[in-house]
Amino acid sequence: MHESQLSIIYRPVIKSEQAKALELWQTVFGPKGDGYFERYFLPTASPNYRDGDSLGAWSADNLLVSVVHIRRITLRSDEETFLCGVVSNMATLAEFRNQGLSWRLLALAIEKMEQEDFDLSILGTGRSNHYLPLGWEPITVRVNYVINIPDRLSSSNYEVPWVSVSSITSYDQLHEFYSLYPRSYQFDRDSSIMFEHWIGWHWQEDLAYICVLPNERGYAVISQPDGKHGDVCISEWRAVDIDVETKLLRMAATEVRRRYRRNNFLLYTLPQYTSLMSLGWDDIGLISEQNDDIMIRNIRLADDLFKNIKAAFENENEKATIWPGEYF
Repeated sequence: MHESQLSIIYRPVIKSEQAKALELWQTVFGPKGDGYFERYFLPTASPNYRDGDSLGAWSADNLLVSVVHIRRITLRSDEETFLCGVVSNMATLAEFRNQGLSWRLLALAIEKMEQEDFDLSILGTGRSNHYLPLGWEPITVRVNYVINIPDRLSSSNYEVPWVSVSSITSYDQLHEFYSLYPRSYQFDRDSSIMFEHWIGWHWQEDLAYICVLPNERGYAVISQPDGKHGDVCISEWRAVDIDVETKLLRMAATEVRRRYRRNNFLLYTLPQYTSLMSLGWDDIGLISEQNDDIMIRNIRLADDLFKNIKAAFENENEKATIWPGEYF
């Protein structure tokens, strides 16, 4: 054991110590903008947050040198709900790395989730080998589909306006649309935070636009999660049935060409009701990319049920998806 570990104390980060966790995250990850890291202690990022959901490694002089955060998110599919521990913001000060601190914190996080009846855990990482020995398994999910816009679809004339996400003042109706007909294993959200992940890492910038069909019960969002010079994507859509979904996706493709003068866009998942072929997007330069950096771990589910949930995210025909930025 490294001599500096002899004086390390592992315990939860209590409310009066949250500022120390914020300082550590900003040191390790760099500044993200006012309020970005603070949201992890609020319903914004963890709708069911409890004091002590951040676990820390503390030096002898009470310096927080490593921390991990557990977000409490509900997964919903049909009539079933599952408590998911989304492991976020695993960070260690440079001078304390390679000493096993993060492994010890992750082991404690697993113990906490077992004791508090979590069902499963999900995380996103660029270092999957770090989590494999602790039981997390990579799940191969589609990151995006690069779709070229065919001229025959982009010439459609729709009169429903697209407005800035920041102009929406009440999210209750959108939350109703989101929740009414969930996709498989959909993440529950609070109505007050509907737009958080649509804007992505540039979460305070006005780079997302929404079209709402109130009478037909549906919405679609287009955005540039990586900034004004990044790719345009259809970030999310929800619809009551196949007709509304088809209309929204075609409207979104039309708006991408009109607003951004782009001939292609990213689609992060397959439609819930219709298909790319039905939309006319099957033979127009479709390119798919995958991400193996999303990992999942069973906490207390029966093995068969856990395998079914994992397969639902890996098999595109199951319609389960993780929207951009949703699990961080």
